[in-house]
Amino acid sequence: MNGSRRFLCDTAMGQVHGIDSGSGEGAPLILLHQTPRSVDEFREVLPILARRRRTIAIDTPGYGSSDPVAGQPTVADYARAVVDVLDAMRIQRAICVGHHTGAIVSIELAAAFPERVDRVVLSGPVCTDAAGRDELANVFKQWRVRDDGSHLQEKWDRFFHWIPDPALVQRLVLDLWRAGESSEQGHFASALYRMEDRLGLVKCPALLIYLQRDPFADPVRARPIREAFKPATEVFLDAGVFVANERPELFAQAVLDYVR
Repeated sequence: MNGSRRFLCDTAMGQVHGIDSGSGEGAPLILLHQTPRSVDEFREVLPILARRRRTIAIDTPGYGSSDPVAGQPTVADYARAVVDVLDAMRIQRAICVGHHTGAIVSIELAAAFPERVDRVVLSGPVCTDAAGRDELANVFKQWRVRDDGSHLQEKWDRFFHWIPDPALVQRLVLDLWRAGESSEQGHFASALYRMEDRLGLVKCPALLIYLQRDPFADPVRARPIREAFKPATEVFLDAGVFVANERPELFAQAVLDYVR
């Protein structure tokens, strides 16, 4: 990522790692990845966005090169850590661009810190109302390292089912191994997040990006999110749950068209 600057910021959840790229006077873009990824989720997207906007990708606490987190963090904890990063970088207002877990954290940022959020881009907007929480709790389970290493093959097979590209699967599992047995923290936090109690607090516009091969988010299930953000714009992309890696130009263009 030519012209990018890596950084570490002290937060209430330990040191957070990120990449700062690009420049400009408009509100910077803050990229928030899905669980259990890292800033690597935005490797292809970041240089495209940075041509037009200052763009900052953050490793969620517990992931990537950010510090591990003990216990079970909450979505509110993650949002507070993002604000700590904004404070450290002297950024008053930002545009939060989140995918899956990152989108949920972006919603909490808009609800808890409306003065810091210009608008949000919610990619794969998962609604964690009662039904959504039950679904996440059933899908994502705690895993353990096994003596025979079979957990390695199991995780590889699961990612390969989602996207049969060995080079990308290698990147996905490396993120997961780095997080270790705490890799599900973000999923568990999302499964505990009572979004219905928070949506009434948001006060900014939003872009909702739906992905045609995403089983977790669609316009029907995202209706409460769409109704909370005013105005809400929707786009549909021909991509799956790893859109930023699969179709980086398409994803970046959707974001840039919205924030220009």
